[in-house]
Amino acid sequence: MVARKLSSHRRALIAAAVALAAAPPASALEKSYIPIPEIITDPNEGTTIGLLGVVLFLEKDEIKYMLAPDFRYNQTTGPYPTFRFYGYPEPARRYSIVAGKSTTRDQNYELEYIDRTFWDGRAFVLTDVLYEKDSTERFYGIGNNSRQNPVETPNGPRHGKSNYTDVDTVAQATPGVWILPYANLSYRMRIRNYGIEHGQVSGIPFVGESHPDAPGLDGGTYWAHQVAATYDSRDSTDIPTQGALAFLYSEVADRALGSSTSFVKFGADWRDFIPFRQTRNPILALHGLLNYVSGDSSTPWWEMSSLGGHRGLRGYGGHRYIDFNRSMAQAELRTDVWHHPLFGVNFELELAPFAETGQVFHHVDTSPVSDLHYSYGLGFRGVVRPQIVGFVDVGKGSEGIAVFTGVDYPF
Repeated sequence: MVARKLSSHRRALIAAAVALAAAPPASALEKSYIPIPEIITDPNEGTTIGLLGVVLFLEKDEIKYMLAPDFRYNQTTGPYPTFRFYGYPEPARRYSIVAGKSTTRDQNYELEYIDRTFWDGRAFVLTDVLYEKDSTERFYGIGNNSRQNPVETPNGPRHGKSNYTDVDTVAQATPGVWILPYANLSYRMRIRNYGIEHGQVSGIPFVGESHPDAPGLDGGTYWAHQVAATYDSRDSTDIPTQGALAFLYSEVADRALGSSTSFVKFGADWRDFIPFRQTRNPILALHGLLNYVSGDSSTPWWEMSSLGGHRGLRGYGGHRYIDFNRSMAQAELRTDVWHHPLFGVNFELELAPFAETGQVFHHVDTSPVSDLHYSYGLGFRGVVRPQIVGFVDVGKGSEGIAVFTGVDYPF
């Protein structure tokens, strides 16, 4: 769903981190230095080049902390330095700090904390605070057949591709409890304030000019509440090699509780990881979902469902297709093709050919497979167990080729 967009600074090849709990003395940690060139081709942001300098802090061959500042340049955002400091004090606890500011208007600040150790591992808390300004955002209109190019009307060109800057502030907390070995219940409280300003991409009109009637142009504030039931038999939350993850959820925002408009979201998500051999190489990763949003015509587009970007339909830019509801299916074959000690860590290179399809649709009773979009491509993954995955995914859709880089698997 269009809950938030991950900017390119969060889509660097690997993350960096700092510990929550007391860390061992610096002298007890081994250090490894990895310089990584960055070349990102995003349909929304264009081409970004830069250098990511990673410092790994290791204890008994396990990553405890990573510092990974980078410096990038993009024609739209200009020079964009970002500081990243992440940590893994123990497998079930981590936190991260990210701070980035371009020389123009783009910026991103985020704090995230995950702790799965409460009540002897039977309870968990996930928290996240984000402030983001992204001047490369796109909006094409609502619907599964939204256009790239503008359409002439008596009042001039309308619709088609447009640009804007989002000013997105989100704070959310998710406590949960395991009720069975593979099942948990969780509650998420999400507070979001969203504003829209003029973008910086030259040659593309402002969203307010191309789509003057689009719901959500004036921004808004939401206090949303979600409950979810989850089944999780994966052997790892970061680098799963077998097992399944499935959840059902419902989320409510209401004017009576302080939100700008009212809506209800509900849906289902399923993922399965199937090893082909006892060596667990290759692994067939499958993902399917159905998301629905029930609201009136004032529901903003940035709270609807979307397709496109590095999490789904990787041949298209982020949020390429937007409407109330969406369906999506993905499959990729994750194959370890080379592993060797590198920069002081046990490095694995994966190749992952993938194919995916999906659509957005307006009405609940519309078939979720009646007008599908498709993309396919090849993923390159750098894996450092037990928790680090950096990726470069090259996807092709009906509108061309897209290249995304970032951290974590797409699903």
